Amino acid sequence: MRSIDRAPHRTVIVKRASYRSKAQYGGWIISRARNRWLLWKNRLRRLQCFETGRVNLYVRRPDSIGRAYQLVCNGFNFTGLITDVRVLEMVLAAARFKGAYYVFEANQRLPKFFVDLFSKKNGVVTKVGDVSHPNAIEVITCYPDWAERNERILKEIKSLLYTSPLNVDCLRELEYVS
Repeated sequence: MRSIDRAPHRTVIVKRASYRSKAQYGGWIISRARNRWLLWKNRLRRLQCFETGRVNLYVRRPDSIGRAYQLVCNGFNFTGLITDVRVLEMVLAAARFKGAYYVFEANQRLPKFFVDLFSKKNGVVTKVGDVSHPNAIEVITCYPDWAERNERILKEIKSLLYTSPLNVDCLRELEYVS
């Protein structure tokens, strides 16, 4: 298993976690980890569902948004966890890109070289001539977590500014991210 397989290709947020009791009967496996995430495997790849509502999608290459949608439909709709089509459409609309893995072949064997200068800021890592692909350039991209948190904060601020009266209770409910 390569290191990119540990980074999810797509991410979905499922609002309600009331389906966890039905998940065992639909083919989902409860992990032995302390956070008790659920695992569902398919020929398209696998889903990881956490108690917070976050779902990581690991899509088989070549990954596309269509395969990610099909994986979510197989994991939630066909197992009977989500039966309402409107709820499933909201889940599919929440799918976001998290990372990808690209391999560019060369004609000759390349020297081993690793560039992680842009990994924290931009989420791009470049590998040249490593053990897995000695005659290729590998580019690993991931959407940084800080950018995801900033988008969430911006969305909360935007919803706060567009509400007409300023409500103090609304300020207390905001999710602050450090």
